[in-house]
Amino acid sequence: MNGDSKQLNATSDTHHLRHRYCQNRPLYRRSRQLTAVRVYSVANESRHLLVFGVPQINLLRELRQELVRFGALESISNITDGWQRDHDGSDELMLEPFTDVFHVCFAKLEKARQAKKLLDARNFYGGILHISYAPERESVQEVRAKLNQRRAEVRYRTKLDAQHHRQRRKPAIRPGVGVNKGIEANQPTTTTKTNKKG
Repeated sequence: MNGDSKQLNATSDTHHLRHRYCQNRPLYRRSRQLTAVRVYSVANESRHLLVFGVPQINLLRELRQELVRFGALESISNITDGWQRDHDGSDELMLEPFTDVFHVCFAKLEKARQAKKLLDARNFYGGILHISYAPERESVQEVRAKLNQRRAEVRYRTKLDAQHHRQRRKPAIRPGVGVNKGIEANQPTTTTKTNKKG
């Protein structure tokens, strides 16, 4: 690899950096825990995750058990050596000392989203995990499937919204209100008995 490709790779991986927590929110907008503000589009989200900050004490099995709680995994592998090789000139993207980075691929995007949300910035065997999406590791077929899935979800949601909107516009029909039949139906009926002599 020459220096130009290393520089290009380092700048394209800056989305894996941990963002600082937002300290300047107004009091009414602050949550109980400090969070970093980040918005993800469909293209940014991925079934592929990179897990940083795992202590270097051979925790592959334990990390797999932790992630399987959220959904089925397609693969999990330690990519520490490759990451250090690719980013040896970048100070920002260097790993913390004595930590590993793992590449994880979930079977479903929703499960990866849930795992990222619930495990990011959590303590794991003494290390603080940092989890980021890795859309650069997707194949063309995976990107196409992801976008098709999103189109289907949007189509389904807009159909539900249209049905809900139509139901709200319909006037509610209450039986018996303002109709003579309904008033008569609520009045007690009298029955007459006929005696038969026989």
